[in-house]
Amino acid sequence: MLAATLLPYFCVEGIYSVVRGARAETSLGYSLYADWFINHRRAELDPMDPSTSMITDIGELTAMLPLLKANGFGIGHSPFSALKTEEVSINDERGQCLEQKPNLRKTVGFLRSNLANPFGQMTAFYDADRKLPRELEVFLKRYMFRFVTHSTNEAGERTTLPRVEAQRKVLIAGDSVAAGLMLDDSETPASQLQSHDGSRQYVNLGIARATAADAACALERAARRYRGDIDELIWVLCENDWDPSEKYGRPDALIDWIEAFQKRESIPHVTFLYVPYIYNVVPELVRVRGHSHYDLSTYHDEKHRALERAHMAGFKVIDFLDIAREESDRLGTQFASLSLYVDHAHLSRLGVERLLPRLLGPLPEQRRIVRKTAGTGTDRVAEPNGG
Repeated sequence: MLAATLLPYFCVEGIYSVVRGARAETSLGYSLYADWFINHRRAELDPMDPSTSMITDIGELTAMLPLLKANGFGIGHSPFSALKTEEVSINDERGQCLEQKPNLRKTVGFLRSNLANPFGQMTAFYDADRKLPRELEVFLKRYMFRFVTHSTNEAGERTTLPRVEAQRKVLIAGDSVAAGLMLDDSETPASQLQSHDGSRQYVNLGIARATAADAACALERAARRYRGDIDELIWVLCENDWDPSEKYGRPDALIDWIEAFQKRESIPHVTFLYVPYIYNVVPELVRVRGHSHYDLSTYHDEKHRALERAHMAGFKVIDFLDIAREESDRLGTQFASLSLYVDHAHLSRLGVERLLPRLLGPLPEQRRIVRKTAGTGTDRVAEPNGG
């Protein structure tokens, strides 16, 4: 019975593909579904009403999968494994280290939906230069918001704007929080710092989904490119880096490695930036019973030890929780802290703006580091001011 039903259907699909030729962007089944259900429903919706610009039916996304896959789309924070392909991924696995692909130019944005974690909305990303079919453009116009550009250079470093070439380099390392995921190239921590400081070149080494060990690999590669020119290292730690099963997933192991790297590369300054999940910033608002992250660890012990060790090492230490509390106190509402995050982990453009005074502020007196002077065979002392 099933075969008798499917065989004629596949024959019709074949004839449809032959007749449509290169114009067959979608299957006949999807076209009928779109005409009968999706497009008809959209015609009845008010585009100015945000409650109607939200995906509430998983079937609508499922029906779009062939079209999304054909156009190189990835959907983050979703169950759609069919879209998780090597072509779509922004990262490569190189040996035991995760690397961001070079020469990327992606358009990235959020999808309005109540199908996933409300503090970790589904995201969409695709090649910025790709010409999209009309059905997909209509879909994105209704449901996607905050279209931003995520691009990389030939070394796989996230683009920093404005573009500055300077001998003194500031390396920003870590995972997607350091990279500025869901921010435009011009809004990342590296770019906002660069726009305020033209005397040094800010290099964005952040990698989405990177572990602390992956971030260390990225720094090792960058050290070979910029050896002798590194004036500061900014290590951005997101709480998902804490994992005792990973190489640098414990506070002591991580700080030990950063200290050793600083000494080996003669880096005058290190800044250690701790960025907690939003669940540990305003738990009274977002730790909702029944929610997937209600019982997320507070990472209290790991945080206390990491900040203690970072202080002992002479690093400049910044806890983003302090900045979030200042924002709530300033505006008189705990909801103010939410505006500093673009989702449950990544900072918003405003969050980075609030962070800038701390990052650009005075550096602590650090250990005097002896650096070889190129071409002389003599030693000079790297002072705290970078001289």
